Amino acid sequence: MQRGRMLILGDAGANLGDSMYDGTIYVGGKIASLGVDAVPGEMTDLEADWIERKLELYGMKAPKGVKNLQKIVAGKQLWNYDNLEPHEKKIIL
Repeated sequence: MQRGRMLILGDAGANLGDSMYDGTIYVGGKIASLGVDAVPGEMTDLEADWIERKLELYGMKAPKGVKNLQKIVAGKQLWNYDNLEPHEKKIIL
């Protein structure tokens, strides 16, 4: 994922957001596992309001409510991955 927002109202499989560069993923169900450099984030009221409005446009609802979505963001450890020395890459991964 390079940027943008992804909304998953159900479960997500293994390695969700693997090697995310930027962007945000919101998940309404269970997450099997997070990928490299994908980390949990804090949902803001502004984000929750935006998601609620978007879902309303399509007649959809979050199964457990928008405030219970899990937010996943990039940990930003891979931003300069190509510039790292081989031993530094092993530390991150």
